[in-house]
Amino acid sequence: MGNMNISLSGYNITPLFLLLLIGAIAGVISFVILTRLKNTPGVKFWMIWQLASSFWAFTYAFEFAAYDISTKIIWSKFSYFGIVYCPVSFLFFALAFASQYRFLKKRIIIGVYAFASLFILFPFTNNLHHLHWKSYSIDPVSNATNYVYGPMFWLMTIFAYTAITIGIISIFILYFKSSKYYRRQITFLLVACLVPLIGNLIYIFHINPISGFDWTPIAFLFTGLLIAINLNQFKMFELVHFARNQLFDIIPDAILVIDNSHLIADLNLAMRRLIDTYDNELIGKSVDEIFPQEKLLIAEIQKQDNFQTQLTKEIEGTTLFYEMQATTLIDQNKQKTGLLIIFKEITRHIVAEEKIKETNVQLMAEIKEKERLIADLDSFSHTVAHDLKNMLGAIVSASNLITMGIDNMKKDDLLEINELIRQSATKTMHITRELLTLASVRKQEVKPVNINMQPIVIEAIKRLNDIIAHDNAQIIMPPRWHEVLGYEGWLEEVWVNYISNAIKYGGTPPVIQLGSEILDDQRVKFWIKDNGKGISDEDRKLLYHKFTRLDTLRAEGHGLGLSIVKRIIEKLNGEVGVDSTNIPGEGCTFYFILPTK
Repeated sequence: MGNMNISLSGYNITPLFLLLLIGAIAGVISFVILTRLKNTPGVKFWMIWQLASSFWAFTYAFEFAAYDISTKIIWSKFSYFGIVYCPVSFLFFALAFASQYRFLKKRIIIGVYAFASLFILFPFTNNLHHLHWKSYSIDPVSNATNYVYGPMFWLMTIFAYTAITIGIISIFILYFKSSKYYRRQITFLLVACLVPLIGNLIYIFHINPISGFDWTPIAFLFTGLLIAINLNQFKMFELVHFARNQLFDIIPDAILVIDNSHLIADLNLAMRRLIDTYDNELIGKSVDEIFPQEKLLIAEIQKQDNFQTQLTKEIEGTTLFYEMQATTLIDQNKQKTGLLIIFKEITRHIVAEEKIKETNVQLMAEIKEKERLIADLDSFSHTVAHDLKNMLGAIVSASNLITMGIDNMKKDDLLEINELIRQSATKTMHITRELLTLASVRKQEVKPVNINMQPIVIEAIKRLNDIIAHDNAQIIMPPRWHEVLGYEGWLEEVWVNYISNAIKYGGTPPVIQLGSEILDDQRVKFWIKDNGKGISDEDRKLLYHKFTRLDTLRAEGHGLGLSIVKRIIEKLNGEVGVDSTNIPGEGCTFYFILPTK
């Protein structure tokens, strides 16, 4: 080695000097390369580490090459900027790699670097206290500096070793928490981290092949080189930045990371729960293998930079809704590195939306019902108020006649007035009954049951015996009726209204035919046909919608009946209608349709 030495003014240029110098240059180059990843968590500490170790190697190169002890000590003092900041930077790098973010708060980082900086003061002020170096000399064989260290050096050494040890332990613990896919990277990193420790132990305990030579700066640079290889080989900082952040596992949304080779790079606990597996060996497996039934969806996701859709999953009999968002991951060179897929459960949101829709439908139905009721009441008030006034007026007038002439009136006259009162009272009671029916239909909810229509029609005819006899009406009934779903009390009111209208508006005498038939959709149509003059198209439009009397000259009534019919049949999930050719004698055919069992 002596033959390879070159002497310059005050310095001995040896292969070890060149090795240190090359190492320092390599560290600077590594620092420049790392600037591309400066926004990646933890890389800034790695950059400081590389710069500090480069500075340490550079200053130690000139300390080792210098002939003069004073020159050596000057270079040695400056080397402590690297000696102190290397282990501290390694500590924070390891904590960031292990996702120990609670120790990476700004005040802690500044505090530790500030405390470490105090150890730099002691070499520069050693002549005042000799607490760092007690003495020093030049090794005559290797030209290295031999130091007798004081207590502050050992205190600094304890601090540095503590920082390095904590960093290694953090990475070591992470090894057991990680899947097999990441353990290769962590093992590689652990081996690299032990190199500076071994190099420093060789120097401190004098088991050095080259007497007095400090291998520690070279070891730190070599560790940085190994990590750089790890970076290039496993892409450990491009797809999954260092270790997974602890927050990754407590996020309620299910998260899946896929690399460019369709391999699962990472997933959180919520994702494992969603796919119902806690197998640590999922990482590194093909996504097509884990989700064979979703190949079309995966292919669609990979075609787009941003993909969003909604999915459902049945879990223990409950349907859960998820919003899936797939985003392309881009590295610092704007190259695609993989996909980030997030599944956000939106079941509550969907259920709430459905409830709002249902509430809105109910509100709209209620509003329409109220609007229809208001319109009905408005029309009814004009029609019925006049009828009630006339009938009550007739009752009052007849009552006054009886009061004034009770002593002089003949029996026949009294009976005639009494009949007038009875008819007016009967009509008033009829109107009141129909009003109560209309109100009950609007408010009451019934469950349709299977019924036979024949006894209901017979009961309705019994209620109309008086007007049937008065008008000499003929009612023709079918031999049998079809069964339907309905409610007896309401359907009796329907037939009473239809038959009474047919008698009022029928021929002279009224001939009324009743019947039923099954339609193509298996519903049953009930109909009643009269022999009146029929209804024009214009008048048909007014039926069922307003309280209208179409023939005030012939028929008495207040127009409430058909409105009641329409309300009842619609409440029973049916429909009403009327057919007419408007030809005298052919009359009208009123009908209603109801569902069958």
